[in-house]
Amino acid sequence: MAEAPATFVWSRDALVEQDLEPHDELLVADSWYISPTGEVRAVDAHRQRFLAGIESSLAASALAPSAEEFWGAAVGRLRSFRSGPLFPRVEVASVDGRPELRLRVRVAPRRRESAVVATHEGADPRTVPRVKGPDLEHLIALRALAQENGADELILLDAEGHVVDGSSSAVLWWRGETLVAPASDLARVASVTARSIRLIATATGTRVVEERAHPADLEGCEVWVVSALHGISVVDSWIDGPTVVVRPSRATTWRRRLRALSRPL
Repeated sequence: MAEAPATFVWSRDALVEQDLEPHDELLVADSWYISPTGEVRAVDAHRQRFLAGIESSLAASALAPSAEEFWGAAVGRLRSFRSGPLFPRVEVASVDGRPELRLRVRVAPRRRESAVVATHEGADPRTVPRVKGPDLEHLIALRALAQENGADELILLDAEGHVVDGSSSAVLWWRGETLVAPASDLARVASVTARSIRLIATATGTRVVEERAHPADLEGCEVWVVSALHGISVVDSWIDGPTVVVRPSRATTWRRRLRALSRPL
């Protein structure tokens, strides 16, 4: 039985295990969490986001006809791994100017339930804010620098200073019993986890609104950073930012609701 980590390249309509060549640019990427028992959450939404990213990328779009077949082969390969938890990534990378479909099978990092955040200082670092991939490695590097200063995650602002996204997560917050998300017209990657939480909110009769909010506007709110890997991380401290509140029982309830969406891969 195969053991993680491993890397694969789509070649001649087949997934071939091999070392990956250095890439010039990451064009499209998607990743999700596979539990030790082989369960995933909303994997079809990740598939849709990945395929949409390929279709929207001029450099990657030539691979669109084979992308669905690649996805199926990648999922099939992942089912053979029994060394979970895993955090695989599918991607289109430019190698010597040529787009290449690739699968990285990675052991999942340790998951967290709380997070310290900091606001990214300076201009919006994203160049293609609606597609996951082109800015991923730069955002990971910025987050690593922030971690050296005690933050787990960076909060990204648009040109007007509105909270729009996290460096590797989506941002949600609570005003009383109302769930709040950044305004939908603010450019960001469509978060599968945030979408799942909003669907749960609709199903449970929880009011959901959208806001254009500056960090200071979140004073006294409970703030969540959410992602496929960590699920819901409650912000317990915002460095040089607003004072936030924490209701542990609420996060516990919503994590249970999220887990209920998991299905075998």
